[in-house]
Amino acid sequence: MILLPYVHTITSVNQIPVHSYTILTIGGKALWTEELNVPYIEAAEQTLIDNELYTDVIHILNHVCLCRIDTEKTQMTDFYKWNEITDDDTFCWRTLYTFGEKQNWLPHPTGTIGGISYQSICNMIYDVVCSQSKPYSLYIK
Repeated sequence: MILLPYVHTITSVNQIPVHSYTILTIGGKALWTEELNVPYIEAAEQTLIDNELYTDVIHILNHVCLCRIDTEKTQMTDFYKWNEITDDDTFCWRTLYTFGEKQNWLPHPTGTIGGISYQSICNMIYDVVCSQSKPYSLYIK
């Protein structure tokens, strides 16, 4: 299963919403995968805690476990940013941006990571965070 820890924020520039999606990657080029035991949500949470990442909401969508990071508990500065690393094996935060609303994003992030397009990652996070209906598995502490 893909573990996708993320932080999502929204700001406004000239009345245009700017969404920031900060995701934890491996070397900025791969996604974190783990063999998780059932129940997946509890296993994902324990894996994150073991790595000093704390979550307050977990959504499971197909083979992706979206884990919203609690930035009050997690020491974000203990992890590298993508522009600070020199190898492909280091866990690091990578930030993607979208402008406007999902139906009118300009421009869409291009490229892929771990076999998933950046656009799909942004869409998944946007859907679970911003939509009124939340059709995914949900765990709130």
